Amino acid sequence: MSRHVKQEKDIDIAYGHDHATGYFFQVFGPDIDGEENLLVDECSMFSHMSNARMVELMKQYKVNEDHINMVLMDLTF
Repeated sequence: MSRHVKQEKDIDIAYGHDHATGYFFQVFGPDIDGEENLLVDECSMFSHMSNARMVELMKQYKVNEDHINMVLMDLTF
């Protein structure tokens, strides 16, 4: 399993690859009433996220370019 986290001003971005869910991408916003605010929650297994969609999200949230290239080559990172 790989899990990478990018922290920005008011959001946290978690993405990576897991043997059970495949690629995953999550964006967490500021807590609302003490509850975690999940803005984006996509993965290969449950939401049928394609590699193209994973790359789209990765580019939109400006994550590590090397990680984007690995998804483009369909490699785990």
